[in-house]
Amino acid sequence: MCVTMPLNAKVHYNQITDAWKDFMGEHFHFGYFETESTDLETAVAALTDKMLALGDINPDTRILDVGCGIGGPAFYIHQKYNCFIDGISTSDRGIELANAASKEKGYDKVNFKVADGQKNGMPDKSYDITWVMESSHMMSNKKALFSECYRVLKDDGSLILCDLMMRVPFRKQLAHFVRNPREYRDNMKTFGFAQLIPMGMYAKLLVEAGFNNLKVMDISKQAAPTGKVWAENAMKYRDAQSKGFTNEDVDLFVRACEAMHGWFEEGIIGYGIVKATK
Repeated sequence: MCVTMPLNAKVHYNQITDAWKDFMGEHFHFGYFETESTDLETAVAALTDKMLALGDINPDTRILDVGCGIGGPAFYIHQKYNCFIDGISTSDRGIELANAASKEKGYDKVNFKVADGQKNGMPDKSYDITWVMESSHMMSNKKALFSECYRVLKDDGSLILCDLMMRVPFRKQLAHFVRNPREYRDNMKTFGFAQLIPMGMYAKLLVEAGFNNLKVMDISKQAAPTGKVWAENAMKYRDAQSKGFTNEDVDLFVRACEAMHGWFEEGIIGYGIVKATK
């Protein structure tokens, strides 16, 4: 894999997609850990289910999955509801893998294309739900993201989002960075240049985009174990040279995950779910 400093989200996800399938599984997102003994597969499904409980989904529902990864959540949702899903991502490799998997599964109602959530190119008022699962933190223009989500939603449609959130003022975050520069450098190399904002800022931007009836859930406690589990998974592949990533790549990933887990424990970052209605 030979991780380099990512230039943007597209370059970053093209670099890491294949390795992350081993380290994280088919779902490139955090989990909801009911207990310390909850396994990763159960936890990632539980997080998706928490979000799905906020929507009214049936076989005629149309969902735009913004930042779809390699299609794991889209396939999970389709299997439960047999609904229509269009997934978009800036990663060519991720979309290639997602479309190949959809074809293999015979899911003609689930499709994927390369597109940017900040300017998605989809028709106005064409979706019942815009699904933004842990992709907004990689988007620099969240105002454009939410405006696009609002534009493509039908009247009374819903945006359902989950992501990492900043839990401390910017000055405290900056001071933490100054004290721990290597941790932040490792995280940037591993996970890309994340642009985290507080939960309150998400609410403000969504209201400015035209959304109302906001519902917010802080699930930081339940999401926190994810980094630790990812690190444990990655160590299993440390000497698997044929996988396309080196021991140095694995060590970097492990350090980044352990640092992120520590940030949760210190209250620097958290995790939230948001629902908003058009």
